[in-house]
Amino acid sequence: MSRSPLRQGDASPPPITANLRARWVWIVAFLLLAAAAELAGAAATHRIVQKGRAFGVGEIAINRGDTLLFTNEDEFLHQIYVASGGMTFDSNEQPPGQTIDVHFPSSGAFTVRCHIHPKMLLTVHVQ
Repeated sequence: MSRSPLRQGDASPPPITANLRARWVWIVAFLLLAAAAELAGAAATHRIVQKGRAFGVGEIAINRGDTLLFTNEDEFLHQIYVASGGMTFDSNEQPPGQTIDVHFPSSGAFTVRCHIHPKMLLTVHVQ
């Protein structure tokens, strides 16, 4: 007499059918594509150095949603502002070594300047 209520042929799981396998392949493929699309649309971060009373570059092209990190490598204070293209941003005074991030949520051309050093100019083209 056997103690197990299962018969000898019932001990293994049911076989995976071709239909079930095909469904799992499609589900996994869909999830991988969704993850790849999410990563492709992820916003980027770009570093701009402030040194010699100037921005490290005079012009930069970025994508909508990207962020610029302004790092003060000068021995002077800076104060970044944007007042163009329908966007306004005005930082506090930025001491040497400090980084300020500015997010660009919409497309257009934007002028970035420093209140303390008015000759500092950066044009940001957001696609």
